[in-house]
Amino acid sequence: MGALRALVSFYTIFHMNITQEDMDDMETRFHLTPLVGLIFGFLVMIVSIIMLVLSETIGFGNGLVTAVLVLLTVYAGSKFLHFDGLTDFGDGMIVSGQQSDHIRALKDTLVGAGGIGVALITVLCSVAFYSMFGNRALMILVFPAIEVFVKNAMVIAASLGKPGNGMAARQVERTTSRSAVLGVFVSLIVLVILFAVGGLFLNIYSEIPWDEILPVMLITAVFGMVISAIVGCVMARTANRVFGMVNGDILGATNEVSRTLLVFFIRLFIKLYLTVILDGGAGP
Repeated sequence: MGALRALVSFYTIFHMNITQEDMDDMETRFHLTPLVGLIFGFLVMIVSIIMLVLSETIGFGNGLVTAVLVLLTVYAGSKFLHFDGLTDFGDGMIVSGQQSDHIRALKDTLVGAGGIGVALITVLCSVAFYSMFGNRALMILVFPAIEVFVKNAMVIAASLGKPGNGMAARQVERTTSRSAVLGVFVSLIVLVILFAVGGLFLNIYSEIPWDEILPVMLITAVFGMVISAIVGCVMARTANRVFGMVNGDILGATNEVSRTLLVFFIRLFIKLYLTVILDGGAGP
């Protein structure tokens, strides 16, 4: 429980009284990070359900509004912690010079053109990709799951990264390939919980049959896990090459970059399923 308390306190706006022992436990059990995705998953699910109900009952809202509200929920809920890492990552990547120059830009407290550019592109793409779902019922399943996958990507990145000398150094150092495997299992357990709640809502409220819900769950789970692993791996290898390490900023950037890519590709694969397999069927 100490690790979970520390994770919640560190990665969310929900402050908890934690001790150094809790922090040490978190660094050793970083594979529990997808449990934070359960918290954000339920918050995002609530937002999505509210927008779905408003859209179906009084015609209020659209995909763009829902996209902005979902992103606002996860950004504010995480204290913009990962977003800050994204801007630092952008600055560090864009600068020219030797490895020391990249590290200096990464750790600079000022935000430069690289950070602003990367953050702007990531946010715009995220809004656009979330908007592609519209206010359709399937967002109740996909949007919460995304928050689990982004945390899994962080665990993968930490397991493959070289530790630096910052706050996340011990997290990276103590996160091994075994941790990555455990992180996948934790992610799958959390997904089952979110899918069960979301699926029941869609089955009862929207009267969508389970034979339409289950394929969307399967597509989301399979491709979500694969994409999160790929992004985590690429981010870690890129950071190891450019900065010689994976630190907290890299983990935060991994969280944000993976979210954007996950939303795009999961929507793409669901669309392919609806078009090719169901021959243009609407689906949930």
